[in-house]
Amino acid sequence: METKEKKKIGLLGAMLMGIGCIVGSGIFGTLPTVIAEYGAGVIWALLGAAFVVVLRCLSLMYTSAAIPSSAAQFMWATKLIHPYAGVYVSLSSILMPTMVSLFGTLFAMYFTPLFPGFAISSTAAAVGLLVVFAVIAWFGNKTAVSASNIMVALLMIAIFLYIVLGLPNIDTDNVTFGEIIKPGIGISSLAAAIGVLTSSLSGASSVSQIADDVKNPGKTVPLALVICPLIVAVVYILMAVVTIGVIPSAEVESLSQVASHFMSPALLTFFIIGGPICGIITSLVPVALACVALFEFSAREKVYPAILAKKNKHGVAYWSLFIVMAIAIGICATGATFGVIMTVFSFCNTISELPNALSPLFAHRKYPKCCDHSSVKMGVKTAQALALLTCAVCLYLSVQMALTLDLKTVALILAVYVIGYIYFFIRAKYLKGKGGDLMEELRKPYAPWEEKEAEYDD
Repeated sequence: METKEKKKIGLLGAMLMGIGCIVGSGIFGTLPTVIAEYGAGVIWALLGAAFVVVLRCLSLMYTSAAIPSSAAQFMWATKLIHPYAGVYVSLSSILMPTMVSLFGTLFAMYFTPLFPGFAISSTAAAVGLLVVFAVIAWFGNKTAVSASNIMVALLMIAIFLYIVLGLPNIDTDNVTFGEIIKPGIGISSLAAAIGVLTSSLSGASSVSQIADDVKNPGKTVPLALVICPLIVAVVYILMAVVTIGVIPSAEVESLSQVASHFMSPALLTFFIIGGPICGIITSLVPVALACVALFEFSAREKVYPAILAKKNKHGVAYWSLFIVMAIAIGICATGATFGVIMTVFSFCNTISELPNALSPLFAHRKYPKCCDHSSVKMGVKTAQALALLTCAVCLYLSVQMALTLDLKTVALILAVYVIGYIYFFIRAKYLKGKGGDLMEELRKPYAPWEEKEAEYDD
């Protein structure tokens, strides 16, 4: 038992995982995209995103501290709300590989300029990265996770250099209070930008999905959920100030382009490799594995066919891995731009989070003693009010992001859920004909939560 405890992730490890997952796409992809469109208004969008993320995390803190679980998104939705809510989360897993495709597209954005003499298309570079990662992932994540710790360190050094070297080179006329206070952005446009940046700050939620592997998850997970996005939000703002201060916002294409104005060629190469490329890889590893885990867990709960939970000798659910990477590679192969894919993912991510946001409304009703003895001391009414506010904000942001997308794209996303539920009903009927009752199994209380609740009766 002692050996197992030593292998579990502590607060620092959980924070590094959360920060690594957030930083990769947020800073190096979303930030220049938003700045190019909204200029100094990015500061307001970042502050708004930080507010939304903290609001969402407060709801997650309440539930994760009281009743932690791996695959928490699925478990809370299924066991607290209703099996149909769990199915909704499972179906969202089909859309989550969109984020994996983001890293391929972002990798191409920074990788191809490093080799101007080679005729490497952005699409080929994006697909190539994901194919290589899929092959590596087949052999398990131990090596990838170990390597990611080194890359997180390089990533932080690159970010530090960007801020420290960039701040003395800003044009103060570009970042005056007047420029920031009057960015010329409408409420709807600002909401869409907040929605995109909110998703960029939301990577820390992956920590709640591995609660069983975390030391003292009732305390560690809630702390990591709040601390990670706040740290990254401060970093975002500092890097945004550098970016809009060094060159006109309308000319911003990438952070490496901005860095070229105050870094030597050698230092710039280090920044690109240590920053965007390492950031992409550190994000790709936990995000892709989280997508695979959600497919696998849904299969174990019989929502998906059992074959998706079948593992190879390296402990990898290889059919789930294949589906996740195939979807991601297919999206990259379309040649869609980073901005479009990011908006699609942000929309999908926001609507998929709705059951999580509502979890405090049901947690105290089903597990009152667990909630009352939780390490997070929050009144029931306060937690439920925050849950309703979070849900309302997420719905509003979802609508505003949907309005920026092509109608066909939104229809395709909604079709995934419609077809998915039809599939679920057919599967439930099929299993019932085989002597099983899928709905009844999904309704069964989760034993560890029941045991924890019973302990307080003794």
